[in-house]
Amino acid sequence: MVSIILSFNFYELRERIKKEIVKRIAANLDITMYPLDSAWLLYALSLDGEENNPFFEQYMNLLERWVLLEETGRKNRDMAPLSICGFLSTKSNVREIAIKKVNRIVNNAFLKVIIRFNVLNDPEQVFCASLLLKNEEDIKKKIVDTIKKGIKGRISRKALFIAALIEFGENPEYFIKELNSPQDVEDIISMLWLHERYRDIINGDLLKIWKSFDSIHPNIELENTEEGLAISNKDLALLYEAILREVTESNPEMLFDLYPIHPEIKKITSEYFKHKKYATAVFEATKKLNEFIQNKTGIRNKNESELIQATMKQIGNPKKLIILFNDFLSEDSGKNEQKGIALITEGIFSAFRNPKGHKPEDHPLVDITPYEALAQLIIIDYIWKRIESAKINIRGGKDA
Repeated sequence: MVSIILSFNFYELRERIKKEIVKRIAANLDITMYPLDSAWLLYALSLDGEENNPFFEQYMNLLERWVLLEETGRKNRDMAPLSICGFLSTKSNVREIAIKKVNRIVNNAFLKVIIRFNVLNDPEQVFCASLLLKNEEDIKKKIVDTIKKGIKGRISRKALFIAALIEFGENPEYFIKELNSPQDVEDIISMLWLHERYRDIINGDLLKIWKSFDSIHPNIELENTEEGLAISNKDLALLYEAILREVTESNPEMLFDLYPIHPEIKKITSEYFKHKKYATAVFEATKKLNEFIQNKTGIRNKNESELIQATMKQIGNPKKLIILFNDFLSEDSGKNEQKGIALITEGIFSAFRNPKGHKPEDHPLVDITPYEALAQLIIIDYIWKRIESAKINIRGGKDA
């Protein structure tokens, strides 16, 4: 997606981050010394799919070996990498041991007063644990209660706690409302990741958040420099997940905002589209197109088919054409284009408008997805702009 509103290219940024992830994990990273850093990088690599991903498989084997070590799990900070490894691993013994060790850490934490340095007060540790323990009914309720008591502080902290609640099947709506404006790079990345990962649950203005990221992304260091340190492995993984989500399954509302649909069409369809009334958005756009053609040509009191016939289909006698899409109507190529655009316009009214005008919104014939609606609006936009730039021969209508 190359945006006219955002200054960066999603695909190029995805490739830059992917290269940095591979570079970091291949740079002699000692998994036994830095298991959490390794786990986050492997989490990021897994987002491209675990099959046919030899680099992921190679380093995942090393992390799995670490999980099986006797001394692993004795430190509270082992909870997050244990959880990520157990979540990603396809080996039942690794997953079972990871669950056992994480459960032990969590239960030991419950025996202590929840203070600042308790592992359950660390959102990074808790979110990772939620990935592994989401189906552990005996313990997840206690973790959820602890999370709800501890959600406070900066956005980067709250975002991970909210994500953990979602993983545990909770409704985090109240806590999402408490999110304030992001203040720094870590906050913005966390906010972006939260809304992208859980976009089906969290309703938010993704374009606004991406604009916040756009304002700071030139200053983000992917590599350590003399001027400063690069972003953490955790933030690199979260950012990669957010970008990958947009590249592989772009948010339809964001696409709607980014695509340069004609202002007249966007104005009449925006509220319907944003409120998921996709059929209505397209229906209103077709009505607006009909009105536009009438106002442009002065031809009224005709149905859509008659309107197209009267204004742009009389190719056999170009002098009778009112809307001329090119200056080469004496040539076959020019005639073919004129005929093709006229047929597309006629098709818009037949295929897009008429069914939506006669069937309820939940009828299978008009119950369209946001991507289908956007595609239809783009076709309408194309025809609108071609008519807007066409030559208008009002005399042709009189001669007709």
